[in-house]
Amino acid sequence: DPTVQSLLDNTSLKWIFVGGKGGVGKTTNSSALSILLSQVRRSVLVISTDPAHNLSDAFDQKFSKDPLLVNGFTNLYAMEVDPTVEQPEGDLVESGAPASIFADLSSSIPGIDEAMSFGELLKTVKSMEYDCIVFDTAPTGHTLRLLSFPQ
Repeated sequence: DPTVQSLLDNTSLKWIFVGGKGGVGKTTNSSALSILLSQVRRSVLVISTDPAHNLSDAFDQKFSKDPLLVNGFTNLYAMEVDPTVEQPEGDLVESGAPASIFADLSSSIPGIDEAMSFGELLKTVKSMEYDCIVFDTAPTGHTLRLLSFPQ
């Protein structure tokens, strides 16, 4: 039954992907769905994989790559996957390699932002601390590239 109520009633549903072209209301629907789910589930996480990061706008609260409790809720968390590559510390930097080389590489390798987003996403999903995770995906082309990365 393709209704919002059927999504809310299906307690075995762990992941919900909200996708589509740019500007069709993915963030609005992801936000509304996560709020509704928080009323019937123990814990809900909504994740944005869109580099535009509109969840912060939708909830009027700044989110980052770490799940954060949404203001006004006790069981709804949100995060925006950061597609930027953090500069490594330790052996590579201490070996004399300039730190800027990593920043240069991260901006010149095609698809690196999707790969980093996917890595962050996997860390969170694998922990499964949440009854349900709602994915507010990037526009379709970006999401298809993200999902096509090998395991």
